[in-house]
Formats: sequence, C-alpha cells, structure tokens
Amino acid sequence: MPDKQMAIQRAWRQGSNSERPIMVAIAGDSASGKTTLTKGLVEALGPERITAICVDDYHRYDRAERKTLPFTPLHPACNYVDVMEQHLQLLALGQPILKPVYNHSTGTLDRPVLVEPSEFVIAEGLLPLHTRLARACFDVTVYLDPPEIIRRRWKVQRDVTKRGY
Repeated sequence: MPDKQMAIQRAWRQGSNSERPIMVAIAGDSASGKTTLTKGLVEALGPERITAICVDDYHRYDRAERKTLPFTPLHPACNYVDVMEQHLQLLALGQPILKPVYNHSTGTLDRPVLVEPSEFVIAEGLLPLHTRLARACFDVTVYLDPPEIIRRRWKVQRDVTKRGY
C-alpha cells in the first residue's frame, strides 16, 4: 500500500498547479449510515468545499439482471471495481471523472455524470476500501459497523420510505 500512496503523491507534486483534494472514504454494509454521515459532513463543511460520490454507482448489473445472478451488489464481481479504482486515482490527483450512475429508485443504470473534485472528496459506499489500490487513494478512512439489529431496522425503514420496496 505505501508504494501506491507514494506514487500518487509524487505524481501530484510533479503535475498540476492545483492542490490535491483531501480524500475521505466512508465504507460499511448496506444501511450502516454512510450516506447520512456524508450528508452531515457536506452540511457541516459546506457543499462548495466537498465533492461526494457514491461508489455503489459502479454496479455492473441493473436490478433486473441481478435477479438472474447468484450474488448481490455486495459482491465485488457485481461491480466495476477496476473502473472505481481508476476514478479514485484521478480524483486523488485533482482530475475530473465521468462517473456511472445507479438509480436506486428504478434499479437501472442511468447516464454518467461529470464529477469535478473539490477541496474534499468523499467516496461512500460498500466497496471504497475493497482493494489495496483503492485504499491508497484515501487520506482518511471510516468504516461504519452499527449493531446488526439497528442496521436492519435502518435498512427496512430506508427501503420502505425512500426506495418504495
């Protein structure tokens, strides 16, 4: 891991005139509070200072396709982890990305969106810390692990009220 981190730092020092963003990962299981924490940080520090992305947008399959598969979106094979790694590296270097979008309401993959890094970049989701290369992109990492009984209650409440399940 340190070798990747050093390579990113060296590339940043040699490259652009802009400062490298502070990269923050917020990881955890489904409904562990990742999005809530991210929204709180955006509110506290200001939306003009933070670029927040959800790495769950890197799902490889839409909801209909996943019904035929033997694994869930929690499984790395159900995600474009290599694209996520590349995008995290680019953001860590202060470069924009064209990020995929997974629509949780419809279960479809929507058009990608242009993401420009700000002073802080928060990457939240199931797998931002899954690989050594992804971990090397972050200055701060957080893993949320609430008690299972609470997490399940949060998941049911979220899925019923926000996602219409």
